[in-house]
Amino acid sequence: MSFVVFLDVDGVLNTRTTCERAPSEQYTGIDEMRIRILAGAMHECRASGVVLTTTWKNLRPDHEDYIYLKEGLSKYGIEILGKTEEPSLYQRGRGVLEYLNNTPEIDEFVILDDQHFDFDDDSRLWENYLDTQGKGIEHAVTASQTPTVTAIDFCDVIKKYSSL
Repeated sequence: MSFVVFLDVDGVLNTRTTCERAPSEQYTGIDEMRIRILAGAMHECRASGVVLTTTWKNLRPDHEDYIYLKEGLSKYGIEILGKTEEPSLYQRGRGVLEYLNNTPEIDEFVILDDQHFDFDDDSRLWENYLDTQGKGIEHAVTASQTPTVTAIDFCDVIKKYSSL
C-alpha cells in the first residue's frame, strides 16, 4: 500500500444539489458520476484504496448507509482500507496524521475534502489536500501554494476524468 486517498464523502461524492438519498435518508446519497471520477483517478495514479475521514465512517459496518457507500465504491473497484480516528470532528488532520504514523507503508497520499479543518496545521497534510469547495470532486483544487507532485498529478487526473 503505497498511495491512498483520505476521503470525505459529503461535498466530494455529493453536493447540495444531489437528489439521491442514502437508504436511511440520514445522509445525502452519493453520485455515481463522482465515484467514476474518483475511481478513474485512483486507477490511473495506482492508489490502493481509500481511508474514510468522513462522518460516514462512524456508522456500524452493518448499517444500511455504510453498506450503500461500500457497495457504491466497490462497484468501481474502490476498496475501503480503514478509517481515521480523531479527538473531535474539527481535528481531521490529527486523525490523518495518526493513521499515517500507524501505517508506515503509506508512501504517498492525498486528502479529498470540502472543508479545511486543521489540515493547514501540518505542511505535509496541507500540501496534499485537495479542496472540493463543497462542489464535488470535479471541482477539486490544490489548497496549498506549494502542493506535492502527488497532489498536482491526482488533481490533474481528476480534471481529465471530469471532462470525459
